Amino acid sequence: QDAQSLHGDIPQKQREITLKGFRNGVFEVLIATNVAARGLDIPEVDLVIQCSPPKDVDSYIHRSGRTGRAGRTGICICLFQRREEDLLKQVENKAGITFKRVGVPSATDVIKASSNDAKKLLEAIPPSAVDYFRKSAQELIDEKGAVAALAAALAHISGASYIQQRSLLNSTAGFVTMVLKCSIEMHSMSYAWRGLKEQLGEEVDAKVSAMRFLKGKMGVCFDIPADELSNIQEQWRDTRRWQLSVAQELPELEEYPQEAGRGFSRFGNGRQGGGFKRNNWFKNRNQG
Repeated sequence: QDAQSLHGDIPQKQREITLKGFRNGVFEVLIATNVAARGLDIPEVDLVIQCSPPKDVDSYIHRSGRTGRAGRTGICICLFQRREEDLLKQVENKAGITFKRVGVPSATDVIKASSNDAKKLLEAIPPSAVDYFRKSAQELIDEKGAVAALAAALAHISGASYIQQRSLLNSTAGFVTMVLKCSIEMHSMSYAWRGLKEQLGEEVDAKVSAMRFLKGKMGVCFDIPADELSNIQEQWRDTRRWQLSVAQELPELEEYPQEAGRGFSRFGNGRQGGGFKRNNWFKNRNQG
C-alpha cells in the first residue's frame, strides 16, 4: 500500500501537501500520531487502526471519529495487549461503545486477501504488456498445467511463497489454535485436561499452552505446535462428550477465567507471556 506519514515534527507546508494527497486519493494509507485525531475533516476514510488503546476516552473518540463521517459507516480496529484490556473496558463504559473481540488473521485469511489483491493487479496489466509474456506463459502451462502455473504466479505476486501458521490466541508463529468442545459445562479447566489426556496421553501436557475457556464454559481453546497437529489429529477420536477441531477463527472466550490451570498461567507452558502480551483486536463499527 502506498502510504505517507503525518506527525508534529513535519513542517506545516509538508503537512498540508500530505493531507491534500490523502484527501485526493493520491495514496490510501496515512500513518499518523494524534496530530491527525482532531480538527481534520477528511471524507471517505473507511478504516482507522489504533496501535494501542488511549489512556482517555476522548482520545479514542477523536481517533475513531476519523471514519464513519457524514452518514457513512466505517470500522475502527484497536490493537491491545492483555495488560491494556482495562483501558478498553473503560472506553466501553464511559463512551457506551460495545467492542467485538476478534483474533488475529489466520494464515488462510492472509492468503485469501493477498490472492484478491494479486488478481486485481493482473486485471490492471495492459494487453500490450501481456503480449511480451505469452511465450513464457505457454511454456509454464505446458510444464505445470494452466491452473498450477497461474496459482504459482499469484503466490509470487502476493508474496505468499512462504506461509507460516500462527496462533489465533496470541499470534505466536508456529502454533495452531484448537477448540475442544464439551457436551456439559465445565467448572474447572482440569476437566478439559483429563479429557485430552484420556486420548492423547500424559505427554500432551508439554504440547498444549495458552488454554482458555470458551464463553459459557462448554469447552476450551488452546495452542499446539503446528508440527504436532497431524499427530494429534491421528490419535484423537470425537466422542459424545468431547469434540476437537482446528479453530478457523477466534471463538468467544470467557472474559475472566475463574482459575488458571495448566496452560493458562501468567507464563504459559514454557512460553513466556502465555498469550497475555501478544496483540489481539477489538473492532467496532462507527457511524457519524
